[in-house]
Amino acid sequence: MSGTGKKTALHEHLKKIASMRGVPFLIQMKSGPADVEEGEEEEAMQTTYETSHLHMGFDIARMSMQDKQKLRPILSNLGQGSQVMSGTQGRGARIIVLYHAHLLSSESILLIQACLEQNEGDVSIWMTSELPVPTRIRDWFVEIPCKGDDTSMNTFMSKITEEPVATWNTIFTSIIHKWVHSPRAKIGDIERVKAFVYELLMRNLRWVEVTHYLLDAIISHPDVSDQQRLLCVEVLAKCEATASGYTIPSYRIPIIWESLFLHLRTILYTKE
Repeated sequence: MSGTGKKTALHEHLKKIASMRGVPFLIQMKSGPADVEEGEEEEAMQTTYETSHLHMGFDIARMSMQDKQKLRPILSNLGQGSQVMSGTQGRGARIIVLYHAHLLSSESILLIQACLEQNEGDVSIWMTSELPVPTRIRDWFVEIPCKGDDTSMNTFMSKITEEPVATWNTIFTSIIHKWVHSPRAKIGDIERVKAFVYELLMRNLRWVEVTHYLLDAIISHPDVSDQQRLLCVEVLAKCEATASGYTIPSYRIPIIWESLFLHLRTILYTKE
């Protein structure tokens, strides 16, 4: 899950490979098109990424749902001739790292699949993810679990002493609590649900994340009855594109979210 140390563990493995190749491991942050051919600069959208002698690292969560546009020119030029630099030390391929890979779009998964098929043995792609690797590309990956608590959040919370901190978990728990203790739904509630949906979209929260936050809040909330919990889980189970590497066309997202929230709002109504 989030904050368990996936990125730290990944960097430790990069250090080992740097030591094996006899090169220094120093991460630098850059901004702009990354490793693209001349004439492709317009297609390669501006992005901030990390780089070293071994790798380039991109954060999918920071790509504002434009990962397919940003990754296309990078992946199309990745790996071509990188074996020349490997010598006899092994693992010579340039490594590309994708952080928060569970947020990759369906189109990006197809781009990764094509890249691996065309450059097998010459390209190494590493990912950190809160969900399993999508089925389409799983055969190219070895999954390494990284268990533990959300140490990043715990560290942050230990520094905040005066005001409560709103996280997505607390926000969704709060909305579930509000729906449980609200009167019977009326037409006017649609406007409030719609406003909440667009607030989530403005904060770049993804559909796959919403369904999992809702599931956690519904399962753990003490005021939700067993019958309500069962009905809510059935609604969530019918939702499409709730695994990593699957996305919904952007024009459908607000409609599907509103429908989901209204279903849950109706189920969670408790008779007075």
